[in-house]
Amino acid sequence: MYAVTFRKTMRALGALALLAPVAYVFAQSADAAANYAIGVQEGVRDVRAAWTLAISGEWATQCPPTLEKVALDDTDLRIDARSVLGLCTRRAMPFSIEVNPALALDRAALPAGVYHVSFYAADGAQAPPKLRAFALVDRSGAGATRIEPETGFWWAANNNESGANRTVLSMELQNQQLSVALMSYDAAGQPVWHFGAAPYSGRTAHVPLLRLQGGGDPFSAANSTPHGESTLTLDLQFQSSAHASAWLSRVHGDDASLQLQLLDLARLPLTEAADGSAWQGDWVLVDDSNVTPQRIHLDHFRAIDAEHFQLEDSATGVALVCARDAARPELPPSSCSLPQATGDASRFDSVAIARMDGTSGNTTAIHLLRVTP
Repeated sequence: MYAVTFRKTMRALGALALLAPVAYVFAQSADAAANYAIGVQEGVRDVRAAWTLAISGEWATQCPPTLEKVALDDTDLRIDARSVLGLCTRRAMPFSIEVNPALALDRAALPAGVYHVSFYAADGAQAPPKLRAFALVDRSGAGATRIEPETGFWWAANNNESGANRTVLSMELQNQQLSVALMSYDAAGQPVWHFGAAPYSGRTAHVPLLRLQGGGDPFSAANSTPHGESTLTLDLQFQSSAHASAWLSRVHGDDASLQLQLLDLARLPLTEAADGSAWQGDWVLVDDSNVTPQRIHLDHFRAIDAEHFQLEDSATGVALVCARDAARPELPPSSCSLPQATGDASRFDSVAIARMDGTSGNTTAIHLLRVTP
């Protein structure tokens, strides 16, 4: 009975999430009751071609802001606009700003990558700018490696002072649709649950989240149908199958400014020891060049130093050497390498708990897939 109720609940939540407006590179759509959006205008998907950001929304007065400046720090792209006129009628007015980042920065083109775009606008000549919209713009190019986020629990690995480490997410990817359940706490310390689903592009996702209410408990015969309220937006950028950056945002205040919280997410092993032994077990090495899959039994663990450990198949001598962050040993390895008989080494740059993805010495895509828990 409980399993049936759970499936019905999840179908209802999924339907609610899919009803929320979602666009490929738009931030703060109607799902979060926001007034601003960031989009991309382009003719072809080519990192060498010029691309333009289109910022639109409704300004609170009849004096909409105009572009002031554009700044780029690594992949953090900030666009500032300002309304400089005074004595403006307090009546909402639609506006739009288009900016070509490369031209605005006096560059021929911007490097390939995922850009974190923030739009700030100020209401007055001396007023401080406020964050109005945020978006991830993926300009990695068509040949960029696709990242498959691993299904399961992801933990916020931020420091204790921020309180963000009390947040846990459950993520699942099916048919290029990423579903997310976010479990955290409200200002009063009470647990809250948000749910959302959105298309996954291969590196990023923009997920409107609904705060879920109702439904009752599994022992009650008179449960109500769960319903959701749009409150948060989650933008995700995956660096590997087990590591992601997340920007959690919400509209705050009467001026529709935006609060933004950066989270560092990791898919962590559910073990007490943070020494790399969680990756022991049976794996299958799969090569995209149609080489016969090879089963590997990694039954022996050895710590090499603070930043490296080795997993070995004691029967065959095959050894997997992994590198990790010594300051954060609980995180998945940053990379692993597997020597080949030819003298080359297969390198896995995306390491999760149940799979590793990388390339062999001849640049063929390879995968290590766990076959035992």
